Amino acid sequence: MFSDWASTWKDVLRGKSLGADLLAGITVAAVALPLNLALAVVSGLPPIAGLIAGSLGGVIAGALGGATLQVTGPAAALSMMVLGLATEFGPTGVAMATVFTGFVLLSLSALRVGKLAGFVPEAVLAGFTTGVGIKLLDAQLPELLGFNYKVVEIAQMMHRPEWLHDVSWMAAVSGLFVAFLVTTSARFKRFPAALVGIAVVTFVSVYDAWDIERVGAIPSVFPSPSFPAIEEDRWLDLLSKATPLALLAGVESLLSARAVDRMAQAKTPHNPNLELFGQGVANLAVGMMSGMPVTGVIVRSGVNVQSGARTRLSAMVHALVLGACVLYLSQYIARIPLAALAGLLCVVGVRLIEVGTFIHLARAKRMQVVAFALTAAGTVSGYLMMGLVAGLVVAWLDHYLRRGERIESGKGAASHHPNLRAVVGPPKPAFTYVRESERGPEFQKWLSNIRAHVRRGKSSYVHQQANVVGRIVMEDHVHVAAGSSVRADEGAPFFIGANTNIQDGVVIHALKDKFVRVKGDDWAVYVGKGVSIAHDALVHGPCYVGDHTFIGFKAVVHDSIVGAHCFIGIGAVVVGVEIPEGRFVPHGTIVDTAEKAAALPPVSEAQHAFNEDVVEVNRGLAEAYARQGRRPSAPATPRRRLVSHVRRVDASAEAEAGWFPPARTKGRF
Repeated sequence: MFSDWASTWKDVLRGKSLGADLLAGITVAAVALPLNLALAVVSGLPPIAGLIAGSLGGVIAGALGGATLQVTGPAAALSMMVLGLATEFGPTGVAMATVFTGFVLLSLSALRVGKLAGFVPEAVLAGFTTGVGIKLLDAQLPELLGFNYKVVEIAQMMHRPEWLHDVSWMAAVSGLFVAFLVTTSARFKRFPAALVGIAVVTFVSVYDAWDIERVGAIPSVFPSPSFPAIEEDRWLDLLSKATPLALLAGVESLLSARAVDRMAQAKTPHNPNLELFGQGVANLAVGMMSGMPVTGVIVRSGVNVQSGARTRLSAMVHALVLGACVLYLSQYIARIPLAALAGLLCVVGVRLIEVGTFIHLARAKRMQVVAFALTAAGTVSGYLMMGLVAGLVVAWLDHYLRRGERIESGKGAASHHPNLRAVVGPPKPAFTYVRESERGPEFQKWLSNIRAHVRRGKSSYVHQQANVVGRIVMEDHVHVAAGSSVRADEGAPFFIGANTNIQDGVVIHALKDKFVRVKGDDWAVYVGKGVSIAHDALVHGPCYVGDHTFIGFKAVVHDSIVGAHCFIGIGAVVVGVEIPEGRFVPHGTIVDTAEKAAALPPVSEAQHAFNEDVVEVNRGLAEAYARQGRRPSAPATPRRRLVSHVRRVDASAEAEAGWFPPARTKGRF
């Protein structure tokens, strides 16, 4: 955890994104300030409790947490539980529950259970973010229109235009201006559209003396730290009711961190155990200052990402700005129209609703869409824990019934490397490798790669006119056809799973020191089981290709993660993206952004069947070629051997002797 924490601080200290982080932090603070006040009031606490939570908790979690772009503060999902505690035990009881939450989260971090969040299915995560987006719109649309009607009431009154008389058009103009500016300026990543929009609306509304609702007066004093004390006979009752609150705070922090990774397309995923540690310390400190529980919150984190944040500095700036505003600028912050903030939050809410994921799941995985809907419904209704449990049960039941392998890329890794392209699956190493210790000029590294030996199953077949070089593991029934080039000379090692066929003219290559991590092992190129790579295709690492995937003629797959059961069309190009499981890349399509990858249609049953037929045919061809090669034949003209020596060894021998020490072998490929 310390190495991950130190590496993120190196990015801060380099100062390359200082301006972007400062602007993002200020923008998030402008959004978080009224939210923190409102959540404190809704929870039955003094407004200062929300300000303490946002400023003190935000700076501590921002400095110590494992999700660099996550923003910490009071959460809407916890507000009803906090209200119950405040009603029964008062503000002191809530402060004590906050301290207890800190201890629980620190314990979970010490037990290293944070990685369990990496097994949350994609459908549940998408349902959670969608539910938060819907709940946000439900809360902010009335604020945008400047009246107290609920969204349900607005829907019921749509047939009667009289309700339009209750709309505050000045408030609507304020919010719509901010929303329009943020939406239309999305392509300009460094332009602080939200901050500029809110500043302009505030200036105009104050200058023209608009009669609209504003943030209002803000206390400018923080209380002295003290340990919250309650009656001894009420301790057990309080802790029993605070335990679900603490668990929910941890779950929401980790789910929010995963969602932020997806929104920011993070190259390095968050460290869940480090995030629990940061949230635990933050809750301890906030509780000692008579605050309310804090957690990583997706709404403010979403604003942080969309405002151009790059490092953890933005979350800390947000917290410091909150504290400074409370002490020195409360009179100016009080004039911000709430409708202007509502316009920004409506944009964030719309972006959180994953309609595309819902449609894809509805077409391809019916039970997963049920998990999506249950999670979203629980989040919207306020029963977040029940919705999460129901969604997880349905998603895992579907996983069990399908017996399919679910791939989790880039999540839950115990360690990270700047050149790591992705992490696939939990650490379950099937082979043990001893790295090269040879030192010297650069050519010696390539020489050691070229001299390395191929390991292949007895039933695999490599044509004599194929070029197979370097550290390559081939499982049973692999077929490498004539004219193919599988070269683990620059980037190594390669893995080719059982029943995979590599047809004529295919090139598989990789870059120096770039790799994917699969079940604890690092591979420059990893090709799963039952994969078909058609004529003249190029697979260039770092790359992962999931089981039962078809890569069409002259297709290119480079620096990408391709899920299982995918179909890459003829002449398609896939570069630098992650293709979800079961997607079809149409012929000639170029997929080079996350948006294009997410919009890909599902694979049809006919395409699945086609790949199975191709795999079966090439298994037969491999056996036929192998039998033909074992028959006596006339002497052929000597030619240069292009294939490295091979011998089969078990994992224990590899551990003792390194990869494959030179040995004489009988026969040849």
